[in-house]
Amino acid sequence: MVIGLTGGIGTGKSTVSRKLREKGYPVIDLDIISREVITYPEVIDELVRNFGNEILEEQNEISGKKSISRNKLQQTVFKDEKKVAVLNSIMHPPIIEEMRRQIKELRKDYKTVFVEVQLLFEVKLEKEFDMTVLVYADRKTQIERVLKRDGRSEGEVQEIINAQMSMDEKRKLSNYIIENNGNSEMLDLEIEKFIKKLGI
Repeated sequence: MVIGLTGGIGTGKSTVSRKLREKGYPVIDLDIISREVITYPEVIDELVRNFGNEILEEQNEISGKKSISRNKLQQTVFKDEKKVAVLNSIMHPPIIEEMRRQIKELRKDYKTVFVEVQLLFEVKLEKEFDMTVLVYADRKTQIERVLKRDGRSEGEVQEIINAQMSMDEKRKLSNYIIENNGNSEMLDLEIEKFIKKLGI
């Protein structure tokens, strides 16, 4: 079984991934794959062709090697749907190809494989998985966690949350909800309940 694990900023999906790994389940992180894909020379060339040299890291002028600044790229595409669509069309095919390759490898040794995907529903990846699981936290909890973790202003956090698909929408689209409004012990109980229900 291949399970897509998603959430929103500050809901704790990475914590759930870590706890699942500690229990011996393999978890593929699509963010790690995207960090690898963004170093592919053909991807760098395509991104520069579409978004310009301003998305490159500054130290490249010295080394002569090109690499993309994820922050600059994010600032370039943020809030521009057309640019986001172009970025997705460049990044997603190699990311999905690598994800499928890793799933295939892991399925040789494991009955259940988890894949952590931040934008699972936004980029319509549901069909890649046998089931989808949402790590849910209410908005107040999301904001508190991100303020504590990232040192951003509350306005910035609100803006990021508003730019994402709402948690209520994600709830409707998910096959299972792991509630994460409490502490670590409560989350452990939620994960145990989920594992028991699935019989994995």
